[in-house]
Amino acid sequence: MSRTITSLLPRRGHPITLPLLPLVVLLAVAFLALPAAASSGDRNPTFQHCLRGCQLTYCDPSQPLISLWLRMAGWSCADNCKYSCAHSFTDNIRTGGRWHQFYGKWPFYRLGPIQEPISVLASLGNLFVNLKGLEQVRRRVRQENGLRRWLEVLAFVQVNTWVWSAVFHSRDTPFTERLDYLSATITIAYTLLYTVLRVTGLLTPLCTSRLAIPVAACFGLLVVSHWTYLLSFPAGSFPYGYHTKFNLVLAAAHNLLWIIWTSSFYVTIPPLQIGRWTLALPHPYPPNDPRRVRAKDANTPAVLVGLTTLAMSFELLDFAPVFRLLDAHALWHISTIPLAVGWWTFLCNDAIELEGSLLNARGVSAVGADAKMPLSGGAASSNVTEKQKEKERERAELDAAAAAAQQIKSPSFSQVASGAATRD
Repeated sequence: MSRTITSLLPRRGHPITLPLLPLVVLLAVAFLALPAAASSGDRNPTFQHCLRGCQLTYCDPSQPLISLWLRMAGWSCADNCKYSCAHSFTDNIRTGGRWHQFYGKWPFYRLGPIQEPISVLASLGNLFVNLKGLEQVRRRVRQENGLRRWLEVLAFVQVNTWVWSAVFHSRDTPFTERLDYLSATITIAYTLLYTVLRVTGLLTPLCTSRLAIPVAACFGLLVVSHWTYLLSFPAGSFPYGYHTKFNLVLAAAHNLLWIIWTSSFYVTIPPLQIGRWTLALPHPYPPNDPRRVRAKDANTPAVLVGLTTLAMSFELLDFAPVFRLLDAHALWHISTIPLAVGWWTFLCNDAIELEGSLLNARGVSAVGADAKMPLSGGAASSNVTEKQKEKERERAELDAAAAAAQQIKSPSFSQVASGAATRD
């Protein structure tokens, strides 16, 4: 079986032209993004004066309690004063003046006890899309496919992330914040793990390398170490910069692997020699040569990576919420909904195509395939399906002919009964 290596070193006469646009865009956005006036609002004397007055007036034990629905969502009187004073301060900003953040967040109009209603709605939209992704995996990918259970785990990891995202945007507390960030890190790390196993060939629909579990354990140890370090910081001093950079490195590695995967359909990447070791990656759909047989989804990962990188610019180009409802983070969550649909469609197509290609290489045709879960990649093409239907029709015709012959040879019960009655 021919194998190629993923390398960024060009071969003489065959320059590698990787689609670097997403990386360039991300770097450009990082330099152009304007820094937010983080927490400048809660340090302002006017805000502090409002806050002290509100707490002295409304948070005295002799005063009525805040609304029950606010208390049920974890709001205290002090939290409610912070919310009221933040909006009162923002109301008095002159047109064209600089908006301020309060305790690291923009002022949002809440919906009932929900702090950021549009972000919550977008998180629930992502939750729904990933549940549909799980349904698509179970409907389209055969149980015998070794990639299926890994994709099912990916779906559950995504669902957990978006549940905590919705909780965090409903009520921002140190506890919900850390659960949201931890879940996001697990999702990014597991997505990268699946990509590493899939692109390197350690995980295929037919077999799993003995190195897959150690590699997965290394990823698990990496995430645990990261969060052990984060939890060493006291509440209120979360290292946002380090955490963001950690996740960006994992996401960049994931994107780079899929870009290289797509590039292998257009360029021959030579083996990378490191001492006595030769680092090589299998063809995307072995044994097919990607330069000669280009898969229909060959460009899909690179396109999705590019769109994801562009959508990530919302996270970097932070701006004050429009109408105090829609901010850059909410737009990021909204944009990930169609991206998730594209990724799940590709991952299912990829798992089916790879299984079909590997079975075809072994000389197996349509083993276990049916109308609901057909194999592709040559193992169960449309002509094979038509042959199966033709054989089924021939078998049905033979069964019908045999049944008719049996009836001619052996009279039915009604015929015997009628004959006996005539003789009587």
